[in-house]
Amino acid sequence: MILVAAVVALVGVRFVSARERLWCGVTTIGALSAGAPPLRLLFEQSLPWHMVGHVVTMFLLPMPLGWIVAHRVTRLGPPWIAIGLVNVTMVLSHVPRVFDAVMEAGAMATEAQNVLFFATGTLFFSVVFRSSTPLRWSAGGVILTMFVMLALAMSLSIFTSTAWYTSVGSMPGMVMPSDFAAQQLAAAILWICGDLWAVPVLVWLLRVRIAREGSLLALLDRYSTPESRR
Repeated sequence: MILVAAVVALVGVRFVSARERLWCGVTTIGALSAGAPPLRLLFEQSLPWHMVGHVVTMFLLPMPLGWIVAHRVTRLGPPWIAIGLVNVTMVLSHVPRVFDAVMEAGAMATEAQNVLFFATGTLFFSVVFRSSTPLRWSAGGVILTMFVMLALAMSLSIFTSTAWYTSVGSMPGMVMPSDFAAQQLAAAILWICGDLWAVPVLVWLLRVRIAREGSLLALLDRYSTPESRR
């Protein structure tokens, strides 16, 4: 994440406007904080804190940079690619074999995973915030991602009674009474954090479209006619 912070800082200094530099600064400070002690060590202490770091790296930090990319880059590819990548990355990173392999491989593997989280998150928000992205893709992508986070959280807690990850027991600083208790708390964090970022983004997307159409009724009328949806 230190490298990510350096790249974002360079972009902020050389390629964006004064207003956008503020967002680059927020992302830079956040990436520096997440990539350096004590936050980096805290995120590696236990599964609940690891989940906090996951949400911060994939969703909260990329959001400001995604806003800039959405207004600067004209060619981003089909929306489904960005939406699919962020969700596939999120699910695969929690598959037990993948999770344990990354944790056991050491700091470099964890850092590479964090960079992947940040990259897919930035691409996701650049599509969501882009004004030309159809509402069914921008809002639909956010809703789909919320659902995937919910399904993953339920799989980690409600639909199982055992701990998934063998690497969790060897994490330094583990203070939960059992591996499964830590997993349940991590699932709750994933569920709650999904709502914390996704609901405000959905509200913003709807407000922008309502302002563009003039009223909520006009927006509903437009989307009630299939051939005029956009």
